[in-house]
Amino acid sequence: MTVQGSLSGNTLYLYLSGEIDSCGADKVRKACDKLIEANIQASRIVFNMEKVSFVDSAVIGFLMGRYKKAMSFNIPVYIQNPPFGADKLLSLSGIYSIIPKTR
Repeated sequence: MTVQGSLSGNTLYLYLSGEIDSCGADKVRKACDKLIEANIQASRIVFNMEKVSFVDSAVIGFLMGRYKKAMSFNIPVYIQNPPFGADKLLSLSGIYSIIPKTR
């Protein structure tokens, strides 16, 4: 799993690629937290999941933790381009009522 951050205008894009599972969630959490803390001037955060190849239930905890971190800075969070399997899991979990999808 890799994370790349890019600030475009007032939006912090976090590009995730690889697998988000219980084994690698801690590594990606730390990387995302550093990027969020370094860009607290952002007006929103978008998790681009286009290149995520696999997720398990750990993705829910990962996203909710980052949501709470971002909201501590009053920054709204969005999910972009989740692959089919991740989209289905996230939809069933109800996470989109808290962290909406964006284009």
